[in-house]
Formats: sequence, structure tokens, C-alpha cells
Amino acid sequence: MNNEILQKEFDMPQLRQMVLDNTEKIKKNELAINKMRMEAVEQTRKNSERDENFENFHKEHYQYLKSINETLDRIALLSETSRIEQAKRSRELDEQFKETDRRIKENSEQLKGMYVETKEMFAETNRQVKEMFAETKEMFAETKEQVKGMFAETKVMFADTNESIRRISVEFLGVTGHIVEGLVSSSTVNIFKKAGYDLHNSGKNLKRELPSENKKIEVDALLSNERVVIPVEVKAHFTKKKVKRFIRKMEMFKKFFPEYADKEVVAAIAAIHYEANADTFAHDEGLLVIRVNSNDIFSLDPVDESKLRKF
Repeated sequence: MNNEILQKEFDMPQLRQMVLDNTEKIKKNELAINKMRMEAVEQTRKNSERDENFENFHKEHYQYLKSINETLDRIALLSETSRIEQAKRSRELDEQFKETDRRIKENSEQLKGMYVETKEMFAETNRQVKEMFAETKEMFAETKEQVKGMFAETKVMFADTNESIRRISVEFLGVTGHIVEGLVSSSTVNIFKKAGYDLHNSGKNLKRELPSENKKIEVDALLSNERVVIPVEVKAHFTKKKVKRFIRKMEMFKKFFPEYADKEVVAAIAAIHYEANADTFAHDEGLLVIRVNSNDIFSLDPVDESKLRKF
């Protein structure tokens, strides 16, 4: 009898280790189950009911493992107080181990079934993804053809637009050319006389170059006398941005026209229409502002000599 008890005591650590190893395996199985569950949920949302059942099983299994650990803790505590009691508890543990092993085998079968179902589910999901990819590929091909058609239509529209722009450009050049002709004619002399400028020399479409600096300049109209020269920029429509560009051009005027180096240069702009604040901005910058109405009548805005800018 004592030998049997000693044999049981000798086997107890090994038995405990076996139980712990199996517990670790169970925990690993639990992690694997949880991972497969998460992947299954990610792949499809049609398995909510199965996921709920799996969650319940997980909770029961976890509680069962917790119960085993508590039992092992009690066994360890009892082994400190009585060898005989430990032998008795060892026999009880042996029975519990057998039951645990039986349940593990049952759980393993369930896990195998769940694995097979999950594998089938993945296969079905993969098939659906392939079908969706094929449909998407067909849709892309159709869309590509539609885009080609739209591109061809747009190309035709651009061609029509370019033609319209070309015609408008021709008409615009005709308008601005007409204004230039009027500015250099004798009919504008009285306009500048009222502002204190007695002009008698004029020119139009004057172009100059500085080959050394690779720069060019063009002046639409030029009115002058022995004391002052007035370059005029002509636009059908003047914007604030165009006024700024003209001012920069006038800052280089004498560099391109050195023959006027000893004269005062007062710049002017002329247009049929001025964008909001463009004419006010020109006045503030010290420019002369000429207006042209639909009847080819030129008018010069009131001039404040103290504000005129000399270039």
C-alpha cells in the first residue's frame, strides 16, 4: 500500500505537468479558434449566428479551463498538508483528467468541424471575389470605351472652341486696331489739349527689341511733342492685372526708346470696357485713362497733374 502511494506521489509532478501542457495546448487552440473566428467575420458577415454560438462555446470552455486551474491549485495546497490526502486527491484528479481528455477530444472534433466549415466559407468567399473581379473588369472595359467616346467628343468640342476663339481673336484685333487708328488721328488732339497736352507727332504699333537681353516691347499708339511723349496701351477690355503689366512695361520704356530719354513720359490706357476698379487703380498709379464708347467717341478722364506718374 505504501509503495502504491509513493508511486502515486512520484507520478504527481509528471501528472501535473501533463495537465499544464494540455492546458497550454487548450489555450493555444483557443487562440487559434479566435483567430479563425476573426478572419471568418472579416471575410463575410453572413455567419453572425455561427459566431454567436462560437462565442458561447468559447466562454464555456474558458470557464471550464478556469475550473481545472482552480482544482489544480487546490491539489497543490493539499499536497502540502497530507500525503495520504494527496494520494486520494491524485486519484480524483486522475478521474478529472480522463474526463478532461474526453472533453478535449470532443472539442477537437468540434474544432475540426468548424475548421472545415470555415475553409468552405473561405472557398465560397474567394469564388465570390473572383466573380466580382470579373464583373469589375467588364465594367472597367465598358467605362474605358465610354471614356474614349467622351474624349473623342471633347476633342471635337475643343476644335470647335479653338475655331471660335480664332474668330473672336480676329474680331478683337479689329476692335483694338480701330481704337489705335482713332488715337493717332487728329480727332483726339482736342482731348489731350484740354488736359494741357498739345500733341502733333504720333505713331502706332511700334516694336523694339534688345537682342542682348532677349527682350521685346510693343507700343500700340504713341503721341508726342517737343516736351512729352505719351505711350498708349489699347485693350477692348482692361483688367487690373493688365494695368499692372502695362506699368511694368512703361518702367522699361526709355530703355527701348532712348530717343525719348530727354522727354517726360506719361503713360495712358484706352479701352471700351474697364473691369471693376481697374480704371480707379490706373488713376491711383498715375496713368491717363481714355474711354471709347460704341460711337467711336474718345474721352479722357479728368487729370490731376500732381498725381501723374512720370516714367
